[in-house]
Amino acid sequence: MKFVVDTNVILSLFKSNSYTSELIESYSLELYSPKELLDELQKYSEIICYKSKITKEKFNEKLSLLSKIINFISPKSEFKKQASELLSDKKDVPFLALALELKIPVWTNDRGFKQQSKIPVFDTSELKSFLES
Repeated sequence: MKFVVDTNVILSLFKSNSYTSELIESYSLELYSPKELLDELQKYSEIICYKSKITKEKFNEKLSLLSKIINFISPKSEFKKQASELLSDKKDVPFLALALELKIPVWTNDRGFKQQSKIPVFDTSELKSFLES
């Protein structure tokens, strides 16, 4: 199954023994995210390392792995415009825009995505229940 993954889901992949990693591997999920996310991860790498309790080298390894399990795509501007009209939090616009463009659900733990009804949104526990059913 295909999903656009939000930053908070991807950040959990930097933690060791991540439940998110297990979920991705167990169900062979096909994941997408906006290219802008890679810049954001680099920008906040020190904070990510600190909170995930990993070294910069481990961060770079995991970042490299992300490119193998996530398809990074820049959403088209017409979908960004549409997403902008649907969400109040503008940092979420690229994720919803990509979901609109690809016509696939969003996997996020950010409740702000649920203010729109054009695209299905799953948090991690909802996704687990959905996949197990």
